[in-house]
Amino acid sequence: MPLADDQRGGRLLAGVASLTTAVVLAVLCAALGLVDGTGLFAPENWLDAGFVPGNATSPAWATVVFLPLLIAGSAVSVHRLVRAAAPEAKARWVFGGVWSSLVLVAFLAKLAYSVLLLAIAGPGGLHIFPTAGALLAECGLTGAKYAVFGPLVAGLTAASYRIGVWRLRRTAAEVGNVGKAAEAGKGAGGDTVGEVGERAGSDERAEGAGAGEGGKRTGRRAGAPRAGLDPVAGFAWLPAGAAVALQAGTGVFAWAAGPIPGGLVTATLLSGVTAVLAGIGLWRRVVSPGLTRARTGVTLWSLATTLTAAGVLGCVPLWILDGCLNGFGGALFPVASVLVRVAEGVTAGVCAGVVCVPWVAELAWRRRTEPSPGGGLAWVVRWAPPVAVAAVFALAAGTLVPGPAVAAVGAQTQVAGRDRNGLLPLTVLRENGQAPVIGDSQGRQVLLRGVNVNQLIDYGQPDPAMPTVWPLKDSDYAQMETYGFDVQRLALSWSALEPKRGVFDEAYLARIRTAVDQAADHGIHTVLDIHQDTFSKYVSAAPGTRCRANASPEFGNDGAPKWATRTDGAKACGFLGRDLSPNVQQAFTNLYDDTDGIGTEFARMWGRLAKIFADDPAVAGYDLLNEPGPGNAPGVTSSILLGRLYQQAITSIRAAESKVAGGFHHLVFFEPSILWSGLGFDTTPPAGFADDPLLVFSPHLYSESITMDQGLGVTLTSIEQGYVAAERTARAYGAPLWSGEWGWFGEPEDFRARFDRFLDRQNTDVLGSAIWVWKKACGDPQNDPEATTSGGGVVLYTCPDGKPLASPAFETTALSQAYPRSAPGRLSSLRSSRTERDLRLSGSGTGTLDVWVPGPGRPDAEGSGLTGIRTTEQPGGWRLTARTSGRYTLHVA
Repeated sequence: MPLADDQRGGRLLAGVASLTTAVVLAVLCAALGLVDGTGLFAPENWLDAGFVPGNATSPAWATVVFLPLLIAGSAVSVHRLVRAAAPEAKARWVFGGVWSSLVLVAFLAKLAYSVLLLAIAGPGGLHIFPTAGALLAECGLTGAKYAVFGPLVAGLTAASYRIGVWRLRRTAAEVGNVGKAAEAGKGAGGDTVGEVGERAGSDERAEGAGAGEGGKRTGRRAGAPRAGLDPVAGFAWLPAGAAVALQAGTGVFAWAAGPIPGGLVTATLLSGVTAVLAGIGLWRRVVSPGLTRARTGVTLWSLATTLTAAGVLGCVPLWILDGCLNGFGGALFPVASVLVRVAEGVTAGVCAGVVCVPWVAELAWRRRTEPSPGGGLAWVVRWAPPVAVAAVFALAAGTLVPGPAVAAVGAQTQVAGRDRNGLLPLTVLRENGQAPVIGDSQGRQVLLRGVNVNQLIDYGQPDPAMPTVWPLKDSDYAQMETYGFDVQRLALSWSALEPKRGVFDEAYLARIRTAVDQAADHGIHTVLDIHQDTFSKYVSAAPGTRCRANASPEFGNDGAPKWATRTDGAKACGFLGRDLSPNVQQAFTNLYDDTDGIGTEFARMWGRLAKIFADDPAVAGYDLLNEPGPGNAPGVTSSILLGRLYQQAITSIRAAESKVAGGFHHLVFFEPSILWSGLGFDTTPPAGFADDPLLVFSPHLYSESITMDQGLGVTLTSIEQGYVAAERTARAYGAPLWSGEWGWFGEPEDFRARFDRFLDRQNTDVLGSAIWVWKKACGDPQNDPEATTSGGGVVLYTCPDGKPLASPAFETTALSQAYPRSAPGRLSSLRSSRTERDLRLSGSGTGTLDVWVPGPGRPDAEGSGLTGIRTTEQPGGWRLTARTSGRYTLHVA
């Protein structure tokens, strides 16, 4: 009995399905937005955004742009699909159509929303190809989130459709029974309702038979869509889409996958061919049989959704291959990595559809207006264009997004003759086939191992009677020297540096100069870090602030001056901690958008600081911004616009250095957003956001420490996988890796195993870092007010009285372990005991090897490729030096 063919019944089914889709999707977004105030896992955090944009950078643009496009677009596409469905289409067909439509609509809605945000921010300083790649990757990630949540929407929609079909059947059966009971009506010349229905069925069967017999005449196979389209050849565009998607993903999701033999070519072939086969199979066996009455528009939309689904399926074997070759990552990391692969698959399908759908439409139009060649020639005509162009796109995709800068370091950075207490200017060493490393002007690899110093931070003060920092003295650096540290990451506050716009505090600059000088006197480099936590100390919630569930009133920690803190009235309620509150993210968005010139002034501030230290070899470099917030639209703000802010600052720094006699270019350390510290990974500024050759990727490796997963009792990213993710990302940038913060593993009795694992992996990977933090005051806003110690520092105190407290012996011994301060050429291996003096290293290069060795007794040293081994006693241990020539090894006990 015909059900879906009945126009009124078809409209009813389509209306029920589209309404269900809209309602379920709206409820899902609201519920997840309420549960997840970050917007990271929820489809979109719009509950805290408000409903009407109050300014150009308002998060409410998501409410008025993204959500309407998402919900209305999904409802309309579902309505059209169900109306075009074959008679009695299965509920599983509806499920697939709704799911794939939702994923595609989410991508397109995010694209429209993101383009609006970039238009508001302005195009200045954005590099077109890195920006385009990051934009595609971020939209793909949005599509991937809806691929995860989509089955709930699709399942309920398919259920409502199934119920509608059942009700129509019951109604049709009742009408048929009434018709049988109305035989007398025939004599009166009137048809019964039952006869009308029966005749409609006969007419439809006749129409179907006619279509089958006339297939050649109409250019349409039996069972093909009514529009006469045969888009199978169009799936050959998928490899091109895969190539573009994989290249775009590498720019911001490099942490998610390791290298595979053949690189992009292998990945493109594997995912592309799989997607083509999956797409053809889906179209012929699933999609097309349900579109016998579809018009051109619905058929083309179905083609686009099928391409999207095929793209996702094409990336599955790529994820499996990567896992087999590089490991799946352990813990829950595979969940994140597979989500990224799904995102790349969505992007691949959409990119293929951008070309494929118009191509198929134009091909169908030509078939209607021009005679078609027959036989093998028809096959060639149909397949040759997409195959040829797809091959060209696949081969060229690797050049669409410029790779990271690998330019040779200019003479301005090579100041080998200058040193300060043995501290040489630092640079980036590059060698074909090897990852870049930090080095000095004599061509020696430098690890930089040390500690963060927070004693110049301008913190908000929770308790006026409790100082937030300890005074910074020369004795601090003398004590650091006994640990063998060769670097401090000196945290500075913009609020103290430029309290009034355009006016720099000379007294604060003098304190910075003193700290750099004192550190240099003890053989310690300085990384100048513009620090922030919660953007500024001026974001605290007003007394009496009430927050929704899972949120608490914000307390401003440190960062920007008051004049640069624009929150536009956003709520001061932190979700899952202090850094993810609406007012903090609004302030970051205004910084990234350069609202009122705040971003420009930030860059100018860096120029002022760089000018002071332009000729100082004791300054290792500049850490542009500590743990920047994700902003109102993570991805656009925390990737594209953050990269632009960094480029502004780098330009200002280089201009300032160039104006100073004897000045040279220092290293520039850049960080991903704070979400990396909270998750162990995140989207990053796109590869190619800057062309400076002295960039150093500097994430904070807090896995199994303060990451959000630990609060939930699970591990998303292990310590080891955290290193892997960071190294993959640094490789994508063509930059060295240096972790600017780590630590905070909990109470000493609980964290030793994790502490040891971190240091062991650091040695295995031959890397450096700075532990957080040297010493904390009891009034530090990051301290628990009820705590009895100043936990979290290398140097400990009791609270609230501030009396010295012995640090755990194992921590002191492990932090002061032997390591090479500088090694000629490249180090190839490094092992150092955390509990005793036992160092083994190997490398290759010519020059002077400089090694820190802890302990009171003169160390014993032996090795190969070494001459002139000397040991010199210094506070806390020894400095061992030797000349190397070619390959060398060293064992110190």
